[in-house]
Amino acid sequence: MWYCNVILVCINSKLRGFAMAKTLTSESLRGVWALVPTPWDAKDHLDEQVLRQDVGYLCSAGLTGLYTTASSGEFFAMDDDEFFCLVSAVVDEARSAGVPVQVCCSAPNTRGFLRRAEYAVEAGADAIQVILPYYIQLDLEEAFAFVETAARACGDVPLVHYNTGYAKLTFEAEDYRSLKERVPTLIGTKLPRDEPLWISNVCRLVPDVSHFCGEYAFAANFAGGVRGIYSWLAVTNPRLMVRWYETCAGGDWNEAIRIQQLVNRFKLEVKTRWAGKSDAAVNKADAALNPNIHCALRVREPYRSCTEEDLDRARSWAEHNFPELLEL
Repeated sequence: MWYCNVILVCINSKLRGFAMAKTLTSESLRGVWALVPTPWDAKDHLDEQVLRQDVGYLCSAGLTGLYTTASSGEFFAMDDDEFFCLVSAVVDEARSAGVPVQVCCSAPNTRGFLRRAEYAVEAGADAIQVILPYYIQLDLEEAFAFVETAARACGDVPLVHYNTGYAKLTFEAEDYRSLKERVPTLIGTKLPRDEPLWISNVCRLVPDVSHFCGEYAFAANFAGGVRGIYSWLAVTNPRLMVRWYETCAGGDWNEAIRIQQLVNRFKLEVKTRWAGKSDAAVNKADAALNPNIHCALRVREPYRSCTEEDLDRARSWAEHNFPELLEL
């Protein structure tokens, strides 16, 4: 049973004597956070050995933190026991290296969400990323009440709202102002749109929350107020992603825009060929460009995986057009 697993996690954590990390706040939440791809073996089981290997590498790569079990982490393709195993392994490896971890939790209903969130809290997650129940769209009051329930269950562990379109209802700036009043432990967001004006407005109107974005308008969004990035590029090439973040933070906009243009070309000239495949499939192909990542391209059915041919074309394109993407 899941609650037995929670008890075992608590006991094991105390026996190992983990030092508790400082609590994340809206002020301290910033930087480069890398996704953790979920590896499946040839029998379609969670490959914990590869998972730990990949997390260990990412923890040594100079990143701010890691996050797991969002859309790229295939939360939707695993049962609760697999989720618990994955979370325990990721937090275990990351805590040993002193690297914070956010665990994304989602389910079609509140009870399913709480099972996963409560386990992640007990396992030692530094923050819980919240996705709204997604099968039937919530109205705004239902969504606010759901996040309040999540906050009560997570206690002192802060929340980050993943404002994904997959949940059908996405929050606007005014929604975040209202939600922050009701949920003080909301410290961050993951914003879905590559729309700098929209993101800048969210940052302007809700400055007491740390807003993050993705890659394809990162430089403009950083100038507009985001404090960090939830990133696939940090898995493909951690050094490059950290350098890009630092160029933005240091105001070297010529270099930041140069990298932005190359990242966007990679999207337009390579990744658009993978259209129709899931975020997990695409991000596993991104990760496979890094020889230090051992997660295979396989995603669970019914979703389609990228192929070795996709990977070869991506690598060839990068060699000719974006060689620093491959320079680890």
